[in-house]
Amino acid sequence: MQIRARLTLQFALVVFLILSISFGLLYYFMYAYNQEQFRSRLISRAINTALLLNIHVVDSSIMKKIDRTRTGVLYGESVTVYDGNNHKVYSNNDTVVFTLSPETLQAVRDRGSLFFSHGEFEMSGHILSDQQRSTVVVAGAIDVAGEHLLSNLRWLLIGLLLNVMIVVVFAGWIYAGRALRPINMLINEVQSISEEDLQRRLEEPKSRDEIGRLIRIFNGLLARIERAFDLQRSFVSNVSHELKNPLTRMTSQLEVMLLNDRSVEEYKKTLESVLEDVRELNLLSTSFLDLASANGENRTFGVSSVRVDEVMWDAMEKVRSLNPQYHAEVVDLQLPEQEERLCSHGSPHLLCSAMINIIENACKFSSDHTARVSLRCTESHIHLKISDRGPGIKKDDLKSIFQPFYRGDKAKSTKGHGVGLWLSQRIFNLYGGEISINSAVESGTEVLVKLPAVKNF
Repeated sequence: MQIRARLTLQFALVVFLILSISFGLLYYFMYAYNQEQFRSRLISRAINTALLLNIHVVDSSIMKKIDRTRTGVLYGESVTVYDGNNHKVYSNNDTVVFTLSPETLQAVRDRGSLFFSHGEFEMSGHILSDQQRSTVVVAGAIDVAGEHLLSNLRWLLIGLLLNVMIVVVFAGWIYAGRALRPINMLINEVQSISEEDLQRRLEEPKSRDEIGRLIRIFNGLLARIERAFDLQRSFVSNVSHELKNPLTRMTSQLEVMLLNDRSVEEYKKTLESVLEDVRELNLLSTSFLDLASANGENRTFGVSSVRVDEVMWDAMEKVRSLNPQYHAEVVDLQLPEQEERLCSHGSPHLLCSAMINIIENACKFSSDHTARVSLRCTESHIHLKISDRGPGIKKDDLKSIFQPFYRGDKAKSTKGHGVGLWLSQRIFNLYGGEISINSAVESGTEVLVKLPAVKNF
């Protein structure tokens, strides 16, 4: 069901409930008032008859003449008097005869006054006086006028309710359409945006209502989607370029070798060059796999308690095994007394991969190919510092250093792909950590890593 129809239905139901309760209360109070008025008239008839009977000089014929002169006689009205033996001694209407049980008459004598129903008649019974409690006066009639009045009122309220609901449904449909018109316009405008024109933005209204807020949020979403598409296009372009270079070199070397017969030494030299390119491709593919793992939706996948110092030693050893010229040394190691303060949550493989990228960069750019590592712990975090004695990074390059495939002027002459720092940042952020870089030209570079301890994760 569309929102417009749902809003109209809900509005109509609310109005229907309000009107039904209001009309129901009106009918109930009218019914109670009419019944009270009718009972008052019956009681008046019975009491007047009882008063006349107390005057001994008035006989039955005189009382009938008095009854005939009364105005406003009720439909089927009959006033009957019973003596102590429950015999009828007087009735002003010979065509209507009440046959009351002795129990009913005794109940009137016991209570002094009683209102009850007898068939279609409403009855009011009273004792003649306190001295003559055995004599009972009973007045009865049918409330035809009241029933007619209530019937007319009932049909009037039902008709009024139906007509009002028709108007309410129509008005609700119109106003729901007007209220949803900005949303329909927004839907049509959003549908016209394709992946080719993600730079488009919805026109933001001046109002600060929910629709304006929704448009502003959607414009923000469009901006993030546009950046994601740009990043994807850049990623595909850079990956293609990074894969093309070693593949082109391998193809060229092999084609040249196949042109003529070569010596064993030349074949060996070419194979070593091709092997180096294969290793570069393998390293690049490993970086992409780590990147895919770091971008996984399930944050808890492979997460466990990890001793950061052990991961650090493992990363240093792997860097040395990757390149015998690289060396990593610990210059400051502050171990706490409690072992849990050295532990953080994360994937050992991903954390090790992130540290390898940083340590390898430090070795690569340091003049002596040595990375200097420091570790210390606080109550809530574990701090790592990896520094080098390289050429440093320009201030303008520092702003973009964590972008994928970005390489500064100093790094372009050095073999690499520009993925390591971005990947490391993603991994550390994934597990609640932080990474920052301090560097100046000709002063070396420091990479600072802060990971939450287990109890603060």
